[in-house]
Amino acid sequence: MLEIKNVSYEVDNRMILKDINLSINKGDTVAIIGPSGSGKSTLFRLLSNLISPTKGSIYYNNKEYESLNPEELRMKVSYLLQQSDLFDSTIEDNLAFPSQIREKSFDKKKAKCLLKTVGLDHYRLDSKVQRLSGGERQRITIARQLMYTPEILLLDEATSALDTQNRNKVEELIFNLANKGVAILWITHSKDQSLRRFNKRVHLIDGHIEKEEVLQ
Repeated sequence: MLEIKNVSYEVDNRMILKDINLSINKGDTVAIIGPSGSGKSTLFRLLSNLISPTKGSIYYNNKEYESLNPEELRMKVSYLLQQSDLFDSTIEDNLAFPSQIREKSFDKKKAKCLLKTVGLDHYRLDSKVQRLSGGERQRITIARQLMYTPEILLLDEATSALDTQNRNKVEELIFNLANKGVAILWITHSKDQSLRRFNKRVHLIDGHIEKEEVLQ
């Protein structure tokens, strides 16, 4: 599904990533671990087509990224940032945004189902997001990202602001997607989290893959 071949990324004579090779298949669950500054977020920016490699190529379903329509690719490869901004309006306005950019009707039933799944069904769709806590806002961004099911989901510390109960709810939601064939790549600094549910663990050190482990 996703092939990263000899990919490097350099800025101002500084090598951020060097000779990255990685294959991702349908339903893979991959924990990306490593210290701060090791290139994890840069790797995700490359995979989400926000930046381009200075060397090497990335392929999606055997087609090079450069040959694909960027907007269509981003609907297939979904990137949830560690700090995702919400529109300062209502929950509905935020959850409706993915349908608006696709020019499709807003599925209120699915939105309410996702709110329940992430433990926010005590809020109405017309509730103002300004009233939400940091952890609640993070769960709204996750629900917004999942209004449409991607083929590859990139998560950068997606549950860092959540308590154990809500973290477990979100993990259950996301790994259920993997059971349906969605490939999950998840940056985490939690060793405990990186050993749960994942079938691979990739150690990124100083811009290169030091080790790739098969966990299951």
